[in-house]
Amino acid sequence: MAKKSQGILHFTDSLDSVYRIWAWILLLWSLYRYFFKLPEIVDELVFKPLVFLGPVLWYVRKVEKRSLSSLGLTMKKFFPSVYIGLGIGLLFAVEGLAANALKYGKININPIFAIQKYGLVMLIVLSVATAFSEELLSRGFLFQRILEKRRRLFTALFVSALLFILLHVPILVTSLRLQGFTLVLFFATDFVLSLANALLFLQTGSIVAPLLVHVFWNMTVALYL
Repeated sequence: MAKKSQGILHFTDSLDSVYRIWAWILLLWSLYRYFFKLPEIVDELVFKPLVFLGPVLWYVRKVEKRSLSSLGLTMKKFFPSVYIGLGIGLLFAVEGLAANALKYGKININPIFAIQKYGLVMLIVLSVATAFSEELLSRGFLFQRILEKRRRLFTALFVSALLFILLHVPILVTSLRLQGFTLVLFFATDFVLSLANALLFLQTGSIVAPLLVHVFWNMTVALYL
């Protein structure tokens, strides 16, 4: 009986540690977004990787003592993952067009300020950097560990999707300031994106397909919404 109790305690502590890592990341990111108003290039290429990935890489290597492949950083199924990611990404682009038509009553492509300021190539670079940081944290780390510990797919999908949405609250409060239907659409599409990418990660065991889908979605938001 004692052994069973110890096992349960160890199980709980392990998942609690994962949630604590996420909570610290959210706190640090919130403070950064609130106190610093730096260019988006600095946000996405410097501080987001430091805040999102630093604690995760430390935890995986030093605490779990696992390889980076446990985060989906692997070349296995690389080309199938690329094909799947491109295909699903295109579907998200079509969804973006539909959302655009629903929002404006017609298809109205009105690029956001970021495109005008940085250009399309730099926006793609920023989209890839953003997607990499968020997918490694949300799918490679959170979803994977919740699924391993809870062994319930629905729980892992729902909880990781909720945490993924909460990660975007700081930018909603500090810069985007979305309201009304656009805010609802933002949360709904983020939830769908999280579910789809978690299932892709589960299917391929790689971060590649979720990364590509996320890039397509970032670009869709920039160009259409």
